[in-house]
Amino acid sequence: MSAVERWRQRVAIALLFGAQHALSAQVGPLTILDHVTVDARKPIDFHAAAYPETLYVGQQTTYQVAVLLNADARSRLRRNPEFLPPELRGLLAYELGRPTRVPPRSMKGGVYEAHVFQRALFPVASGPLAVPAPQLSYALPQSSSYFSREERYVVRAESAHLVIRALPIEGRPDTFTGAVGVLRASTRFDATSARVGEPLVLTLRVQGIGNVKLLPRPKIEIEWASAVAGSERVQVDTSGALVRGAKEFDWILTPTHDGSVKLPTLHYDYFDPYQRKYAIADTPIISLDVSAGVLVANDDVDVAALLPLRERNATVQSIRGLMLDSPSSRVAVLLLCVFAPLPALLLALRRRTRSSKRVVRVSAVEMLQTLTASMVAAPDEGADARQMRRVLHAALADRLAVSTHQLVSRRQVERVLRRRGVGRASTQRVLTFLDELDVRGFAASTSNAVGATDYARAATTVFALVDSEAVRGGGAIPHATRSAALGGALVVCLIAATSRVVVAQSDSATVMSRVVRASAARDTGVSNAASFQRAVDAYHARRFLEAAQRFADIARTRPLDVDVAANWGTSAWAAGDTVHAVIGWQRAARRDPLADDLQQRLALLPAGARGGLAEVPMVPVPVLQAIAVVAWLIGWACVAYALLRRSRMNLRRTDSVFKSVGVALCVVAVASAGIAVWGRRALDPTDLGVVVRPETMHVAPGADADALGGVSTGDVVRVIEQRDGWDRVHHADGRLGWLPSIRVVALPQNAAAR
Repeated sequence: MSAVERWRQRVAIALLFGAQHALSAQVGPLTILDHVTVDARKPIDFHAAAYPETLYVGQQTTYQVAVLLNADARSRLRRNPEFLPPELRGLLAYELGRPTRVPPRSMKGGVYEAHVFQRALFPVASGPLAVPAPQLSYALPQSSSYFSREERYVVRAESAHLVIRALPIEGRPDTFTGAVGVLRASTRFDATSARVGEPLVLTLRVQGIGNVKLLPRPKIEIEWASAVAGSERVQVDTSGALVRGAKEFDWILTPTHDGSVKLPTLHYDYFDPYQRKYAIADTPIISLDVSAGVLVANDDVDVAALLPLRERNATVQSIRGLMLDSPSSRVAVLLLCVFAPLPALLLALRRRTRSSKRVVRVSAVEMLQTLTASMVAAPDEGADARQMRRVLHAALADRLAVSTHQLVSRRQVERVLRRRGVGRASTQRVLTFLDELDVRGFAASTSNAVGATDYARAATTVFALVDSEAVRGGGAIPHATRSAALGGALVVCLIAATSRVVVAQSDSATVMSRVVRASAARDTGVSNAASFQRAVDAYHARRFLEAAQRFADIARTRPLDVDVAANWGTSAWAAGDTVHAVIGWQRAARRDPLADDLQQRLALLPAGARGGLAEVPMVPVPVLQAIAVVAWLIGWACVAYALLRRSRMNLRRTDSVFKSVGVALCVVAVASAGIAVWGRRALDPTDLGVVVRPETMHVAPGADADALGGVSTGDVVRVIEQRDGWDRVHHADGRLGWLPSIRVVALPQNAAAR
């Protein structure tokens, strides 16, 4: 900054603060006390006024309210009066500082203590305007007694009448946009140097006296860079007699050529209501050094060499599309993973069945033999039959693999025996013997040693008959059948549910496949390979627009081709088309996130297209999926092999080495699958969109809603909601607001010609 510019800036600051001091002296905090006449008959008087009463649109008028109390009212007043402010229409209001208390002093009509409240009002339209009368209510006791009854009073102040003038037409500059006040302007960059193609932020700061919230954004044109409106910030100070503050406007500048450049003087036109004339706030000239970038397309730089195109590999693309995007292949892999645990589960169930069958039969026979020996050696009248009945029920329950509670009644015993394959005659013999035991056990005592021995041997014979006719393994086989049926039903449910998920996740791939098939059916005979080669030739011949259009046409027929999408983005970037460059590179990078060249090209994009939700994580989803599938299958194979060794070698414990390896592989499979699911969600472009034009983001759908800053061409957003031609979006920098739907194009789709 030169000495002349610094001197001009100091003079502007001095004039600004000098004008502020002179203007604040015209309307002081006690101006209303010098103009009102007090009514001595009122213990509490109430007045309101606005200064000045004639003003311009956007000029401040100070609205003052004075509450006057005499000595008697001060001594009797028990609580503060209640103030009801007027309803303000057509005015913007700010509270000015704190209320001012004036000690008792002699005024027109008596001695009063005054309390003055101030508001700054800004009219938004011309014409006469009335400020309704405010209201004050208070209560005074009728006597000095503490229990005295209070009497309530309501008083109203005067109404204020304003005359709002329209801004004069004479002398109005063509670039005037409606700013009113006493202002000055300054500019700054967020960096001391820049490179071609890399964005930097230009900030214009406008500060001074006036309603800075309503200051409009000026239009700027810079020869050496493209400018896109950014965010806005406001600071308001109401501590003084006049509202003042500052408002900052940001622009995203992208230099288009290198060298030592200068930011020209920016003119901010405003109307000075106190001088009653238009004025201009000028900014100083700022110099900036711009170094050469890798994206400048001129005659001395070979863009094709700097950003090479990808060579098309049809074999790789076919394998990638078959393995990653085919719904049938996903369903097949899913079924394989679902049925992988079944061999291990069946082996475990078989081992358990054999063990239970062996233990049941041995325990039942031993129990009967022990009981027979004890009854022969020491017979006991009456108790032997009851003991025999309990032991026989326990033996039958163990042999038939049921609970003893299921053999309580005669009908239950008959049903269980028949379901286990025991014949009718044998079943009837068992029931008859149990009935005889019931009669013997609960009738009068007539037993003797010989009878007890006969019943013990008969019980052994009945058990042997059931054991010979019942299904081998007792109830283990029916139980295994039920378990297998339940497991099969569960597997079918899992397959059905997971198939729905797979179909839902691959819906976009299915739609794209249909598009590919339909396009192939309409193809007139020109192969994709020939079209690809013509697009490459156009790019090398520096016909970037033609190359971008050709790659875009191929991308419509082959939306899953990574190389085509990457070359489309490269050609569009070389042609200066940021939107299609973002679409092409984002598509390609999300299909192949481990590609170094794609990650490097994403770094060339503006900040709004490569950060936050636009970030493409380098997560190898296909590799993680393959690791999860292989580890899952091998892990369960190891577990099944360990169980098989245990069964064949009659081991009591499963082989620890194979079992540990299998469990570890299953854990690895689950972890890999979890990371793959997260990566797939992070790489999914379903709800993403690209901004096709600079636009202002709003807090609500509608152009009249408050602004949340601007968005630039090529910014990536996530569409959350759509309503009446507006999209509620989440910007890459974290902002949440509304944009017109026509300004956003879906990332998975081809953008329309602009």
